[in-house]
Amino acid sequence: MEKIKACLIIKNKDGELLLQLRDEEPEIDKWVLFGGGVENNEKLEQALAREIKEELGYEIKGADFFGEYRDNGITQMIYILREAVEIGDLVLGEGKAMNFFAPGEIKDLAVGFNFKQILNDYLQLKN
Repeated sequence: MEKIKACLIIKNKDGELLLQLRDEEPEIDKWVLFGGGVENNEKLEQALAREIKEELGYEIKGADFFGEYRDNGITQMIYILREAVEIGDLVLGEGKAMNFFAPGEIKDLAVGFNFKQILNDYLQLKN
């Protein structure tokens, strides 16, 4: 069965993007979007809300669909959080660290999977 993931682009009021430093393989010690696998009989939005609650202790008020990507046989459904979030609103539940990055900082980061392409697509759209 094909693996599907729901991931979220999260920004703060300054337009910086939140990423998670992975603490497990694959892509250990690389920065990635928050989100994860969709479980059986779970809708995409339910999976996204569950993953963000688990990983950040945050309840999503609203998210908009951004795009569908494929990476190594995994379909990634990417959403954009409607509201701006500050680091104090979040509690890291998974990963080594979380940090907001300015758009110009992302090009030099070690970003995992195909998330650098996704973030670049998002930033192109914002400009």
